[in-house]
Amino acid sequence: MAAEHSDAPAGKRGTGDVAVVVVRKSAAKSAAKSAAKSADKFAAEAAAKFAAKAAALRLPRIYPARIQPAEELGEALRAALLAEIEVALRECDGLASWEQPRRRRAVHEIRRALKRFRAGASLCKGAVDAVAVREVQEEVRGTAERLSATRDRDVLIETIAGVCEIFPPTSRRSVQAIAVAVLAPEKATTASADWQQAASILRSQLEGMRTRMLTADMRAVGPDGIADAIARRWRRARRSAAVPWNAGHLDSLHEVRKECQRIAAQLLLISRLGPRRKFEKLAADLGSVVSKIGEDRDLGLLEGLLTERRAEFPDPRQVGEMLRQVHERRQKLLRSAYQRATKVLDQKSGSIRKLISIGRARSRRG
Repeated sequence: MAAEHSDAPAGKRGTGDVAVVVVRKSAAKSAAKSAAKSADKFAAEAAAKFAAKAAALRLPRIYPARIQPAEELGEALRAALLAEIEVALRECDGLASWEQPRRRRAVHEIRRALKRFRAGASLCKGAVDAVAVREVQEEVRGTAERLSATRDRDVLIETIAGVCEIFPPTSRRSVQAIAVAVLAPEKATTASADWQQAASILRSQLEGMRTRMLTADMRAVGPDGIADAIARRWRRARRSAAVPWNAGHLDSLHEVRKECQRIAAQLLLISRLGPRRKFEKLAADLGSVVSKIGEDRDLGLLEGLLTERRAEFPDPRQVGEMLRQVHERRQKLLRSAYQRATKVLDQKSGSIRKLISIGRARSRRG
């Protein structure tokens, strides 16, 4: 048939030949456009990932402040706490940035610096005016709460992306996009002007905190007081961990996470005053417990939102798969966190206190 041979000269082709050529050209153009769109989308995603990595490489890594060995322990602690305030102040510039990745990093680093500051400031109790310490800690808590909504949304989006990995690549992106649109819609408060205003307020608060820390009387801060403060917190962590590790005891697990997080920050803060490797190993083990309980908390939040807003999804079966995946992950996380916490918190507070006291004595002799 002539329709099967489209290579004939144009002047000798029949009507069927022309139709086939037109159809083939149209299909080729359509395929080319589709490929171009896919290529453009892939290239755009690759460029975005590369830009994010490049931005991360340009920004220096922030390390926790540590007390330097010195005769005046109070002044060394003051310098470390002021260093955390300076970290938060520097990140305020990023908070006012128009680049979303930069703002996210700023929110994350400010919250981390404020948590480390709170952990260190709690070592001053009994040595510094309690009212002054409480005022500073209240400001830190209020500042962190202002930042938590943005950070929680970012974490929720990351959690959704992790859970959606169970779906095949052909449907994964659409399921993830629907889940984000339903559960984590963009807030109207993310305008640049709002971020700049928030950065200005935070900077003013942080400068006030810095002024108070500069004038605080730290002369009564001593190694025994620091050792006692960490030992007391260690006892609280052990008591909080002595509960069944399941979804029915989330409040107790939150206390475990909070206490472990502060102890880890305090051990890193004083790590250069004693057996550094032991302090850092303890801090890393506690950090692992904190991370696992925190991930369980994030999955629990997602689980609650999925259950509450299940009817808003176009395909209930996808929600069921996500809930199943969340449930399985939470069980594994809690088992792993319990095993790690049982191992690291097996030591009694007296041995931790002794370790800190001996380390301080060695650092003085050195």
